[in-house]
Amino acid sequence: MNNHILILTHGDFGDSLLRSAQMIIGDFENVSAISLLPEDSGEAFYKKVIEEISEIKKDIVCLVDLFGGSPCNTALRLSENRNIEIVCGLNLPMFIELYNQLSLSEGFNSETLIDTTRDNIFDVTKRFLANKS
Repeated sequence: MNNHILILTHGDFGDSLLRSAQMIIGDFENVSAISLLPEDSGEAFYKKVIEEISEIKKDIVCLVDLFGGSPCNTALRLSENRNIEIVCGLNLPMFIELYNQLSLSEGFNSETLIDTTRDNIFDVTKRFLANKS
């Protein structure tokens, strides 16, 4: 994999998502998650992220949970000095699609990633009932 996936989230959402993904796709590499904890200031979180990525030589694709939140703003701040692609709206299908894209050497394609994520958001009850009749 030519990229590193960096997950920045509020609370332990990112760590929990990775544990869930591991149940589905198995072990993975070149992925890290950093949590913004309630006791972290914006600057303390920024420093945690800087420390984490300081040894990463690969280009980074960053998944964040919420546009405009501190994790997203931190990623934007880091992208001023480093090649970082940022996509918000993190969920499990998004992570799995991105990991598959990068593992299969297809490279990062934000449009495909976002389309896959959108395709996995639907009303299950309506779809199930519509197909039942």
